[in-house]
This record gives sequence, structure tokens and C-alpha cells, in this order.
Amino acid sequence: MYRPATTSNFFVTSKNVEDGSFLRINNLTLGYTFSEKQIKKVFARLRIYATVNNLAVITHYSGYDPEVNTQRKTPMTPGVDYSAYPRSRMYVFGVNVTF
Repeated sequence: MYRPATTSNFFVTSKNVEDGSFLRINNLTLGYTFSEKQIKKVFARLRIYATVNNLAVITHYSGYDPEVNTQRKTPMTPGVDYSAYPRSRMYVFGVNVTF
């Protein structure tokens, strides 16, 4: 008699398998360096910038994050999504000044 493999009280099945393909814009930095004429000899160099980490994920995956973060590391559940929190977005703003 065939009995499917189990993990605890769960049967391993392909019922909920879905396409996990995605496109992630992970880091984006925009900056501007002022010319010498614009800063009028006050600074030798002046640059402002902004960076966004984890800007966007384009996917049809129904979970939080298509890069599945498994909490259970058993051979019976590789790549199973246990609803881990999505990656956070981070904003960085800065100014580089040289006198």
C-alpha cells in the first residue's frame, strides 16, 4: 500500500505549487554632482544622492516574497513558503562635500 510522505501532520503534495518567477529592482541610486560654477568656489565638490533598496518586485506570486525563506529545513519541504515577512524597503539620502 502506498502512503505519501508526511511532515508532522501535513501531507506533501503539489496542490499549491505556483509560478515563482519574478523581477526584482533591488538597488537604485540617483545622484547629482554640482559643477564648479554652480557651487561658486564655496566647496571643491558637492554631490547629493538618494538610494532605495528593495524598490520593487514584479511577480504573479501570491505570497509575500517569491524568494521563499523557509523556516523548516527538512528534506521533505524544500522551497516551501511558510509566510515569512517580506523584505523591508530602505531609503538612504546623503551629501558628499569636499572643501
